[in-house]
Amino acid sequence: MNGNIKHALILGCGQTGLSIGRYLINDFKISFYDENQSALDKAKKLFDNEKNLFFSGNLEDLFFEEIDFVAISPGIDPSHPLLNKIGKNIKFHNDISLFFDKNELLKTKIIGVTGTNGKTSVCKMIEQLVQESGLKAKAVGNIGLPILDLKEVETFDVLIIELSSFQLEILNEAKIDVGIILNISEDHMDRYNSFEKYLKAKSKLLDLSEIKIINRDDKKLSSFKNKVNLSFGISAPLNKEDFVLINNDSGSYIKRGTELSIELNNIKLIGEHNKLNIMSAIACINSVFPELSDLKINNLKGINHRLEWVKNVNGVNFYNDSKATNIDATIKALKSFDKKNIFLIAGGDSKGQVLAPMEKFIKKKVLALYLIGQDAHIFEENFKLIDSLKITNHELMKDAVELAYKDAEAGDTVLLSPACASYDMYKNFEERGDEFKSIVEGL
Repeated sequence: MNGNIKHALILGCGQTGLSIGRYLINDFKISFYDENQSALDKAKKLFDNEKNLFFSGNLEDLFFEEIDFVAISPGIDPSHPLLNKIGKNIKFHNDISLFFDKNELLKTKIIGVTGTNGKTSVCKMIEQLVQESGLKAKAVGNIGLPILDLKEVETFDVLIIELSSFQLEILNEAKIDVGIILNISEDHMDRYNSFEKYLKAKSKLLDLSEIKIINRDDKKLSSFKNKVNLSFGISAPLNKEDFVLINNDSGSYIKRGTELSIELNNIKLIGEHNKLNIMSAIACINSVFPELSDLKINNLKGINHRLEWVKNVNGVNFYNDSKATNIDATIKALKSFDKKNIFLIAGGDSKGQVLAPMEKFIKKKVLALYLIGQDAHIFEENFKLIDSLKITNHELMKDAVELAYKDAEAGDTVLLSPACASYDMYKNFEERGDEFKSIVEGL
């Protein structure tokens, strides 16, 4: 980092912005910016002194000519036209780029994980499997613990970094041993004005990684097939080193040529997507630690808010899939169930997504649709012509859950899988999922 830097600007005062503040506070005067006054108040409470400044409202209020260093939180679009005022010679940073600046000679292995869906699940799978093999591993990044808050970095055998498109888009230098793209589907179209720009942001991980892995089944990733070292999927492998999921009469298996065969018949997680998640986790681990051959995959547990079984109430099963913040995640959830006996709670901030791809899966698996959030009307408009599909709108989650339970019978499933972001009603998807679980516990 440049020793002459005196004045840093942090754009966004959420969890990441506060982490960056803690990282910089001893060395720089900091201007904190957030249009959300409550977030700014939290930053002020933590960092208020005679040298630091705090701004809310319009970006035009900032004195860009005085800024030497800029750190951008994920919620801030670096292409915002007002950021051009900062000057072309000032490099944008985020928490991930600051981490690699500080640890450019780090000997700890780094696995970078991105994709539209499944990132957190795969990161936690890698963490658990490596830890149970006797090595020290930690999942960080867009997963909970901000990477700059991680202590004693060098003591870990491997760090697994969950990377969003927002983090990757300004990350230009990094030492990543293995980078994997799990899948790509439309998301954050309110941030990116084209799918191509979203894909470009995600694909930067491959440019920064020594070993590059993709899901070869994902047609949107086909342009990268000749640029990667490894792939995983159900389809025919691209080369003999690739990982393959095989389903036959004797069960499911992960194969890699003739040297690896792992049975999946006793895993606790439901859904084909979880088998693919496990395979992608194994591909990453095998690439970094080939000596770890006895991975305890049958111990893997589901993650909160990711197709999480909550409770059986009088024969009705309740699942919390609040992390499904886009339609592809909800489609994966619906495909995980065998029968057309789902009472689906969905809705929220749809982020400009096209909902049409959900239709055939709703027709196949869903008996009733209970809509919440600001874009409930968009869902209703898209699916109102589906024969025999009951659709109701609700201002409160409680009303949706109670009516779904009333409508369901023993053997049915009530599933919260919103296909939308949560910010129109909740602080985050965790709060949304926690409210769902609390309501179910009270039935």
